[in-house]
Parts: sequence; C-alpha cells; structure tokens
Amino acid sequence: MREVGFAAGYAAALAFLTAHGKVIAIGVEGTSSYGTGFTRAARSQGHRVIEVNRPDRAERRSGKSDPIDAYAAARAALSGRGLQPS
Repeated sequence: MREVGFAAGYAAALAFLTAHGKVIAIGVEGTSSYGTGFTRAARSQGHRVIEVNRPDRAERRSGKSDPIDAYAAARAALSGRGLQPS
C-alpha cells in the first residue's frame, strides 16, 4: 500500500531524468529492498536499471551526501562497475 503513495514521486524523478536527455541506464542501490518501488516504476517505463554498490567511503570524504551518492551511482552504472542489470 505504501508504494501507491510514492508513485507520484517516482514519476517526478523519472520525468526529471528524461527532461535532461536520453537515459541510457539508471543506477540504483538496493533494487530488491528499499529501491524496489523506484526500480519497478523505471522498468515499467522501459528504462534499464542497474544495481550498484554503495559508494566507496573514500569517495564520501565528508560523510553522507545524496548528490555525491547519486553521481557515484551514475558513474558505476555507466562504467560497468554496477553489479548487474536488475
């Protein structure tokens, strides 16, 4: 039931991505746990979703940062460092 409440957020995130160019792949951490809803929404729109590892602690020098984590996930997905297509 919780997924229904997040549907608008998933749609907004995917609209943001597609508004900024062609989406080749989306790197998501936790595709089978907390990222399941977003992964399902992205795949339903035909996007390729790749499970990625948590960012390297050395890359997060200043602690938790969602923007830095997002860039790290994108780099991992595009470079092939992501685990697998989900």
